[in-house]
Amino acid sequence: MSFQIAQISDCHLFADKHEISYQGINPYVSLEAVLAKVALNGPDLVIVSGDVSADESLTSYQHFSHLWSQSEISAPLLVIPGNHDDLASLDKELNASAGWPVSRSAGAYWRIHALNTKAQGTAGALSTNQLDYINQQVSMNPEAHHLLVVHHHPFACDGWMDNHPWHNSDTFVAQVSKHQQIKAVIYGHIHHASHRQHEHCWYLSAPSTCWQWAISAQFSTSEEAPGYRVISLNNSGLVDSHIIRI
Repeated sequence: MSFQIAQISDCHLFADKHEISYQGINPYVSLEAVLAKVALNGPDLVIVSGDVSADESLTSYQHFSHLWSQSEISAPLLVIPGNHDDLASLDKELNASAGWPVSRSAGAYWRIHALNTKAQGTAGALSTNQLDYINQQVSMNPEAHHLLVVHHHPFACDGWMDNHPWHNSDTFVAQVSKHQQIKAVIYGHIHHASHRQHEHCWYLSAPSTCWQWAISAQFSTSEEAPGYRVISLNNSGLVDSHIIRI
């Protein structure tokens, strides 16, 4: 048995739902298409790993709510902020004042912990309180398998997005390394699907639901299509994952 997650990320919705940006993509239209795919897949949970908005407008979050309500997805929604998000508007419209960090069960064998790496500007940081929270949650649930959700990339991606880093990511990775129960970390920010194993843990990034960034020294987009990541959390602690694009 397994618990199925659909991870979507970096929707970058504008107040003007007709606005088109990189790659000639309208982020409102592309998100609508991604959510239609997610609905067909029937996940147990949908996670949005940050940057719902491109302009921090309340209207952009209302657009997300509208697309979500018409998508016919029956799974619950878990959202964390990205560097482009307005915390008050995001929390008001999509999280029912849940705040971050927040944890939830994923079936009988897994716990998911959603964190907030938003800091000044585009860079990321994780507070000492949240680092302590990780320790506390694993200590409280030592028999469970754990998955962490963040926005910024924990490891350098070797491209121009490394100009927008997570400043204390090395401290975070060291924290993860202390806990064999943490099986996966999922994130967004780099608009690029990637996977790597570091010690016992998988680190997985999702594509953007709109435009994709190229892994290059200078700013550049990729020709890859928008999409999302499917993650299967097996009862044994194994993690299976693949990308679906529109």
